[in-house]
Amino acid sequence: ARLMPLSGQTLWDVGAGSGAVAIEWLRAEPSAKAFGVERDPKRAAVIARNAANLGVPELKIVEGEAPGILSGIETVPDAVFVGGGVSVPGLLEACWDALSPGGRLVANGVTLEAEQRLLSFRNEFGGDLTRMAVSRAAPVGPVGRLHTFQPLKQVTQLVTIKK
Repeated sequence: ARLMPLSGQTLWDVGAGSGAVAIEWLRAEPSAKAFGVERDPKRAAVIARNAANLGVPELKIVEGEAPGILSGIETVPDAVFVGGGVSVPGLLEACWDALSPGGRLVANGVTLEAEQRLLSFRNEFGGDLTRMAVSRAAPVGPVGRLHTFQPLKQVTQLVTIKK
């Protein structure tokens, strides 16, 4: 939702993993375009299968290491999602520089290093930081009559718009 897919706009999904963000972008707005950037060939193959199975075979997969590979994408993004590699030197800046004016950058991090990087980037370029936490109910003790919430990984998200 924070990426706000709009008619005819282009998304770069950097560190695309399974391709879920790019796939949902295309499903939400049929006239949009998306590039899934992934360094791992096995994950890139998973993205291709997921895109085909979920009805968006037009998802373009860019296999290679970001930020270097980004300069080879000829289409200027209106939105960039960074789901992996936030702490890679120069990655957020390369994504920011590529964005069109008014473009949206959404970046997630789960490590302390990624959180530091997101805070530093926000201090320089602005935006909103949000930390999300999810917990699941689980039994406590051998009997299982009592339950508690067990926390999962927290996600820190930066959302900013290029002026």
